[in-house]
Amino acid sequence: MKRSRIVVYAAALAVAVLPLFAAGKDSLDKYWQPSGKSYPAGKAFKTAVTWAPGQYVVVGTKTKGKIESVSKQLVVRKESGGWVIETVNIDKKGKETATQMLLKGFDTAVSAKDASKITIGWMKMRDEEGQVTEIGEEQMALFGMIAKASYEKLVVNVSAPKDGGPVEVPAGSFAGTWYTKDSVKMLGMTVETESWYNSAVPVNGLVKYQTTDGKSVSELLSFGFDGKSTF
Repeated sequence: MKRSRIVVYAAALAVAVLPLFAAGKDSLDKYWQPSGKSYPAGKAFKTAVTWAPGQYVVVGTKTKGKIESVSKQLVVRKESGGWVIETVNIDKKGKETATQMLLKGFDTAVSAKDASKITIGWMKMRDEEGQVTEIGEEQMALFGMIAKASYEKLVVNVSAPKDGGPVEVPAGSFAGTWYTKDSVKMLGMTVETESWYNSAVPVNGLVKYQTTDGKSVSELLSFGFDGKSTF
């Protein structure tokens, strides 16, 4: 599998406190309303800005033009040589779930461009009824492979990005972006994907991501630097 970027994403889309997750499924479409904000082209994008507590992004995903989910990613705090990342997601049926986990060795992984240097210290999961389950480090071996998929893109290293031109998403109009195209094997099939980045965006820098056939699209709805944990 050939990839032009190495990604390590923490916790299936983490979060800041916003009214979204009390809104319910009937309100999800309003988060696609344009913000009217504008951002400059910025410097060439190779990796996301250095993490700091409070950074967050809100991302919406559509499949064949229909809303699938809205999620938020939040950098909560530093702890034990790693970062606590929070994920809150609400799907098209209005089901809300949240995950918080400690990614140990994250900064080292970013510097080395080696995701294998990350280990999960602990994880908390909150279900749609508000019940929280905590999993300690000694139990994480049972959940490691599942959790890996949820943090797979939180370390971003883009090699040889191309000029992506201006891109407009609900979060705003970006005068310039940096573009990459990747091939990913999933369930025996090769899926071609495209990504657009801008250095103004925290957490992972991602403005837009889609399959090349346009059937699945994830785009930035909003972002900021003052997010608060929901746990």
